[in-house]
Amino acid sequence: MKQLTFDSLYHINAAGCTSSSLYTAVANKMLFSKPSKALIRCDISLDAPYIFVEIDELAQLDRVTRCLLMLSHLLEQVDIATLRQTNRISQIVFLLPVDEIEQPLISDETLAELLQECIAEQIPAYSQMPTCDLTTINNDTLVIAVDSCNSYQYVSEQAKRCTVQVLNGPPGVIYGEGGYALLIHPQGKLTAQLYDGQMTAQLAQANCTSQDRYLFAGEQSLTWQKKWFAYTQKLYKKGQPLIECAELATTIGHQGNANSLAALTLAQSYLCNPLTRSLEQVFVIFNAPNEQLVKISRSEK
Repeated sequence: MKQLTFDSLYHINAAGCTSSSLYTAVANKMLFSKPSKALIRCDISLDAPYIFVEIDELAQLDRVTRCLLMLSHLLEQVDIATLRQTNRISQIVFLLPVDEIEQPLISDETLAELLQECIAEQIPAYSQMPTCDLTTINNDTLVIAVDSCNSYQYVSEQAKRCTVQVLNGPPGVIYGEGGYALLIHPQGKLTAQLYDGQMTAQLAQANCTSQDRYLFAGEQSLTWQKKWFAYTQKLYKKGQPLIECAELATTIGHQGNANSLAALTLAQSYLCNPLTRSLEQVFVIFNAPNEQLVKISRSEK
């Protein structure tokens, strides 16, 4: 079992920039999605508008510009100079999207210029990559992730490998955009524990029950719904209602490279909300690229 301790510092997505607005949006299943004007090929016989989520202020902009604006906003709001007064930051890891030939959408040169603009004093060591296992990152690391996944080009490419949500279509993935800043450090308010093995084994290791709070942060589909129902059969006692997962992507959209940080930020919004003070833990579920259960709870100090 792997684990990490962390604090979510700041975020931006369709629900806004505050933890309370994120919790409210997902818990109440608020609707930010809309159908596209363009049609995508769903199968051999069907073309339809896809459903997507976007930040209103970024509408009409291309993917690179959207990501740059979100990244710039995150760097301004996190205020690394002030953060360094109370926390040690040994490095910054940027999780940023790549293009069709695996080249960074935001070049290293552009990233360097952006850091110089936003950080007045000495810039910490930094690197960029499209994805990583957060549990392998050293403590005292600031992780910043942004992605915009709602363009026709991006969604039509994803439709070749998964079920995309289309207007009046079966359950599928709704794509969105967002940016997140997370500090991984020993003093983090929250602890994430990742389990090993098949999903049924992970649920058993975590001592899950049908009464626990579950946040689904994966790729929705009818196939997955059937799998999840089968995985959780043993959790029910007679007369208990079906588990109803809060869904990240249905509300604010699946956010590509930033999706794992989006899920951790959502979990923090649940555990740090006055309305859910009695909640001791939440379970985040991923089903891509692998099926993974993550228990997030308040750190023991």
